[in-house]
Amino acid sequence: MFKHLIIYQILLVLIFGTEFPKSSLLKTEYGFIDYKNRIILARGTSSILERRSKTGDLEIIEKNLKISKGEARALARENLLDLVKLVNFDSRTVGELMLSDYLTESRIRSLVESAYQQGETEYLEKKEVVISLAVKMSGLAEILIDAKGYLNENISETTFLMTKNSVPKSERISGIVIDARNIYHVPAMVPKVFNEADKLVYGPRHYTRSRSVNRGPIGYAHSIEDGNVTRRVGSNPIFIDAVSSDDTINLTVSNFDADKIRDAEKKFGLLTNCKVLVLLK
Repeated sequence: MFKHLIIYQILLVLIFGTEFPKSSLLKTEYGFIDYKNRIILARGTSSILERRSKTGDLEIIEKNLKISKGEARALARENLLDLVKLVNFDSRTVGELMLSDYLTESRIRSLVESAYQQGETEYLEKKEVVISLAVKMSGLAEILIDAKGYLNENISETTFLMTKNSVPKSERISGIVIDARNIYHVPAMVPKVFNEADKLVYGPRHYTRSRSVNRGPIGYAHSIEDGNVTRRVGSNPIFIDAVSSDDTINLTVSNFDADKIRDAEKKFGLLTNCKVLVLLK
């Protein structure tokens, strides 16, 4: 199914002239999916009607503008729903999840209906009005992520705190950076990390559902200088090279690096706190 998605996205590029997603941002002619900032945004454009009458011109013009805004907003919602369906959740797209469950589809459609306006209404020189609507990935995650398979919300961090206090501040590991700039990797809302023996190194059982919803299990950036790096993994992270991304979404690291990640987790609770970031090309 995922191979079909890749083919579909390539067709989008060929047909609509969109940019193929090689980073945290998937652009289309009517909006974008931003995995780095966890937002989906779409625009709707409508022509401003020019009907006039001999009396009450101002009233007619105002009424026409209101109609045009309504049309732009409705089109933005349609475009937003199309974009939401393209979002990679794990190895499945949101569109696939909607097809497999009517309740999920209904809730996501409701989320799109309640999308907020991003920025001011735009008025173009060619007498068009543009409205941008957006939803946050946290809203999608609230719908799509169930409670099963995640770390218990009541887990104690006392062990991690004791370990941190026993290690000099300058030697404490603050996060994990996985460098995937040398491979082709597609961002997702809930990706996983495996070792070369195909054993899970980082996944839902390492963090709570609330952290997955509100923070996202993995952050994304394109360079070390990106401000998102320090915000996500602090000033003293360890750096790991991604070996491959076999299905383009889930990452693979070496067995040696997987042990380094597990050791850092035991001492500092980095996976538990989702202090993981992937560098993308």
